[in-house]
Amino acid sequence: MKEEIIQNINQGLEAAYINGNLASNLEYKPSFISNNPEEGKKVISSIEEELLRCEQFQISVAFITMGGITPLLQTLKELERKRIPGQILTTNYLDFSEPRALAKLNELNEKSNPPAMLGRIE
Repeated sequence: MKEEIIQNINQGLEAAYINGNLASNLEYKPSFISNNPEEGKKVISSIEEELLRCEQFQISVAFITMGGITPLLQTLKELERKRIPGQILTTNYLDFSEPRALAKLNELNEKSNPPAMLGRIE
């Protein structure tokens, strides 16, 4: 099973970046996502869909704000309810992250692994 997943990932990457004619499973083929009001597409919807299908997650962002996490709070609560482990990694670079947003993430999942991890930059 694990070998099959690795093969699907490799085929998806090759089809996306090397040979667009190669047949691959769309579930494993990376794609560019963007907000497109004409088509009704939103990046946040894609993120939520992927999070709700995952077995675990790890997200790396430059900074965390309330405006950035508020749309994801219900999804993160659902993942907590399902006991899906995950982490959101960020840094204190230029102090862009909002302390209130970090506190909100940490209170969300105090019983298991804290979802917000801050890497310090000196």
